[in-house]
Amino acid sequence: MLKVKNNLRTAVVCVVIALACLFGYIILQNLCAELFIRWGWEVRRVTDLFKYGFWVTFLVVGILFPILEELFFRLLGCKLLKLIKMPDWAVIIITAILFAVYHGSWSQTVYQLLMGIWLAWIFIKTKNIGWTMLIHVINNTYIITYTYLAGTGNDAFDLTAWNIILSVGLAIITTVAVFFLIKKGIPNHEE
Repeated sequence: MLKVKNNLRTAVVCVVIALACLFGYIILQNLCAELFIRWGWEVRRVTDLFKYGFWVTFLVVGILFPILEELFFRLLGCKLLKLIKMPDWAVIIITAILFAVYHGSWSQTVYQLLMGIWLAWIFIKTKNIGWTMLIHVINNTYIITYTYLAGTGNDAFDLTAWNIILSVGLAIITTVAVFFLIKKGIPNHEE
């Protein structure tokens, strides 16, 4: 009964973490995109994202890619780095940097780096790739659905002082909230 209760608690915490990261960091990503556009840097557009239709994109980008990325970056990456006796903090930072670089978009670097840190931390803490897959799938399927419904135009917002304060503040609050959820809500794996 305790295992079922811990798994249910972990599942709820993972869903809340996914939503907190999604809403907390997406505004920061938009701020970065707007800055990069103003600086003349290339920002990836999503104009051909739905080239094969919504459902194919939903299944491939929303479900398949997150599962494969978690298998590669968290399961394989973290385990390989742990085999060479790297400390947890180094494993988390290295896999998060690789995860961010892999996505290849300057405007998503902050978002992907923060998500990579949380996903690696959760994987190392729980020793269960399923939880990070759940968070990653929730994140991607929401973004795919929202982008499809809202359109694929430029959604970056104006660089006002209020928007900068809002995006940085929400990212900080989200980071603290996710840290608290992970510390209090996800039980450590018993070895």
